[in-house]
Amino acid sequence: MAIALLALALAGTLSLLASIAVGYQVPAQVAHLKAHFLLALLSTTLLVMAHSFIMFFLIATGVEMKDMEKERGWGDSFRRRTVKMKSEVFPAMTFALLLVVANFILGAAAHTRAVPARIHEGLAWLTLLTCLFTLQREWRVLGENNRLIAEAALRQEDNVSPSRG
Repeated sequence: MAIALLALALAGTLSLLASIAVGYQVPAQVAHLKAHFLLALLSTTLLVMAHSFIMFFLIATGVEMKDMEKERGWGDSFRRRTVKMKSEVFPAMTFALLLVVANFILGAAAHTRAVPARIHEGLAWLTLLTCLFTLQREWRVLGENNRLIAEAALRQEDNVSPSRG
C-alpha cells in the first residue's frame, strides 16, 4: 500500500513540474494554456489524493496498532512511535495540500489578470519545493510505518502459543 501511495505522490509531483514547464510556454503561445490547465488539474487531483490518502493510511494503521497493543497488553510503544511519525509528516502534508489548492486557484486568478502571473509562478515553485520536501518525508515515514507493522506482526506471531499454531 505504501508503494502505491508514494507512486501517487510522485506522479502528482512530476505532473506539477510538467505543468510549471508548460506554463512558461503560455505567454509565447496561448494554445499551451489548455495543456497547462489540464496538467495543473491532474497534478492538483493527484497531490490532493496522495497526501490525503497517506494521512488517512497513517491514521488507520496508528489506530490499529493502538488497539492491538491495548488488546494484547503490550504497553504503548507502538502508539508513541506512530504519534511521533505522524508529527514528522502531517504538518508538511497539510502545508503541501494548502499550497496545491491555493496555487490552482491563483492560476485562474492569474489567467483573468486578477493577480499578476508572477505571484502564481512564485507560488508554483514554492508548491513544487514543498511537495518534494513532503514526498521525502512521506517516503521516510511510510518506510518506518511498514517496519512498525512488520514488528507488530512478528510480535503477534511470537505470542501465539505452540498448541494453537
